[in-house]
Amino acid sequence: MRESSVGPVEYIGGYPTKETAQKFYDELDLQRAVEAYLWALPMASYGAMADAHQKLGAGDHAVIVADNSAEPQQLVLTANQDTIYMSGVLDLTKGPMVIDVPAGLLGTMNNIWQQPLVDIGGPFSPEQNKGGRFLILPPRYNGPMPAISYHVVKSDTNTVVFYLRAIPQSKDDLPRLQKLVRTYKQYRLAEAKNPPQMTFVSMTGKNADFLTHEGFEFFESLSRYVNNNPPRPQDMAMLGMLETLGIAHGREFNPDKRMEGILTEAAKKGRALAEVVAWHPRVPQKSLHPYDGSPWKKIFISEDPTFHSPDYLLIDQRTRYAFEAIGTSKSMTVAAPGQGSQYIGVYQDDNGQWLTGDNTFSIRLPKDIPAANFWSLSVYDNHSRSLIQNDQGRATVGSVHGTVPNADGSVDTYYGPERPDGVPEENWIQTKPGVGFFVYLRLYGPLKSFFDKTWRPGDPKLVK
Repeated sequence: MRESSVGPVEYIGGYPTKETAQKFYDELDLQRAVEAYLWALPMASYGAMADAHQKLGAGDHAVIVADNSAEPQQLVLTANQDTIYMSGVLDLTKGPMVIDVPAGLLGTMNNIWQQPLVDIGGPFSPEQNKGGRFLILPPRYNGPMPAISYHVVKSDTNTVVFYLRAIPQSKDDLPRLQKLVRTYKQYRLAEAKNPPQMTFVSMTGKNADFLTHEGFEFFESLSRYVNNNPPRPQDMAMLGMLETLGIAHGREFNPDKRMEGILTEAAKKGRALAEVVAWHPRVPQKSLHPYDGSPWKKIFISEDPTFHSPDYLLIDQRTRYAFEAIGTSKSMTVAAPGQGSQYIGVYQDDNGQWLTGDNTFSIRLPKDIPAANFWSLSVYDNHSRSLIQNDQGRATVGSVHGTVPNADGSVDTYYGPERPDGVPEENWIQTKPGVGFFVYLRLYGPLKSFFDKTWRPGDPKLVK
């Protein structure tokens, strides 16, 4: 008998016994499943998004619309409560799709791996905020092309997820923007001469869950999307690991009890490890923190929106982002003053204490907040990474929400279970005791002072 990482094991003449081999195979399958969980988070997350969209009625000629922005009972990774959202899923297995985007919408289109296919609106969109028709081609498409001009987008996956935002400067803009998003169209290229009428599924007042599936369901969902999308050369090594677990393109997923138990355990461990990678990232501090000596963190830590460096895939950065947030675009990696948007997040106060609903914290934004369109501070439950649910029904303070500035133009905001005396309702977000939270600062139309750091937000402070 020998001692090993899996307990006592037996060898005969240097050969592992059948029982020893099974113990090590159990360990190997568990290790591979945990690594596969972390690696596949982008696909699993978007797969869950696609599933939820389809259940709500999205399809070839239907999208969902958050007319009054995201609502706390709708579980979706780090959505905002400032903009009107419109989102959908394209199924390219039946051929090319066309989207006809009105001017004034801002967003991105990703493949199922959350890699950007095209920016829509903003400085890196081919239509440059003017609106236009986009032709989305399936993987390896070699069919006929239309004679008229489109912005052509070549997808490497059959499942495509997109979201667009209509950007207000105040709540008075919302009625106009609600009408604007309903001028959007999508249809199959074969239907271009007579496109069917669009359906806009309103999310107002509805419950929804767009979060990544947990437990064994994570791998069930992953198997469906591996089957629905063609294998890509850059994924072959990890797809080979999934194959040893019974998940492969063109193969029915039918695990036995042993493998089902291993995958269920792997999903639990994978979730726990994703939390560690997200909240305790092992990256250089200068890469993580935009300001010296400040707890504010960059949300996106990569010069490439696909998380590739010249030499390797930034696997932990990719996992961190996919666990906490959703969707990527080129604009996330390039400074463009006055255009697009920029986000940073904070999870601890100025003394390193985690933000939880047991205490009250304040954040001061100095005057001249660098946002041409709007700014906001949104609070997220750190378990669901979704808007915190409270009695207010609101998880955001900001310029669209009527936050009250100080006499010098600075803004003091508060986060705690009870509103401090003298603090305007518009400047306070109710938190829940025992529940950790984090805060995103959003700047739409970020100005030069944000990028050159002549303006910086205050750090969270404990209110005693």
